[in-house]
Formats: sequence, C-alpha cells, structure tokens
Amino acid sequence: MSASEQFWIVVFLAIVIGVICGHFIDRRRKRSVEEFERKRRERKEEVERAARKSL
Repeated sequence: MSASEQFWIVVFLAIVIGVICGHFIDRRRKRSVEEFERKRRERKEEVERAARKSL
C-alpha cells in the first residue's frame, strides 16, 4: 500500500468519524434547546399563576 493510498484512507476515516460525531453533537444540541424551551415555558406559566393569585 502506497503512502498516497494510506493518506486517502486516513482522510476517509476522519470524514466518517467527523460525520458521526457531528450527528451526535447535533442531537445533543437539539435536546438541550428543547429542554431550555420547556423550562422557559414552565417558568412563564409559574409566573402567570403567581400573578393571578396576587390579583
């Protein structure tokens, strides 16, 4: 196997690993955004309930 073939195999493996890692990082980011939005909505509802009670 020549140095050129070894280089292209390494490049290919790096791309595959990059795509897989990117997929998992994106899933985690989406989950984090959804969790943040859920907490924000819950806090907003809590504030609205407290405001209604105080009236």
